Amino acid sequence: MDLLDVMRKRLGEAGIHDVFNTMPDGRRHPESVTLAFGIPDRKTVYYDGTTTSPLRVTVIVKRVSEFAAMCDAQRAEGVLRTSPLDSEDGSYLLDSVETTDPQPLPWDESGRFVWAFDVYIDTRKDFF
Repeated sequence: MDLLDVMRKRLGEAGIHDVFNTMPDGRRHPESVTLAFGIPDRKTVYYDGTTTSPLRVTVIVKRVSEFAAMCDAQRAEGVLRTSPLDSEDGSYLLDSVETTDPQPLPWDESGRFVWAFDVYIDTRKDFF
């Protein structure tokens, strides 16, 4: 499934860089955006062989400036809510995309500011 790659590509097209699929080393990347799958909900299999899978992707924006973290999180949320997130390799069919509002997160002693939001995505696979 190429969902995280598609999301990373859409963010890059919007000028949001240093996007990773896992939390990067903070010493090498003091500012970053992380995309991470949450615990998946139960998939539904229909009689015709169609399977729907609700997914949650958490987007974490880490910046040196709190204002930059807030602005970039809001911009990333808008991009992921309004851009096409269809699979580029045909691994899923997109049914719906919803996002939560970006919120600040308490962070550790690194001195970085973090804002995050969730993207809820329903995907479908047709097997017949």
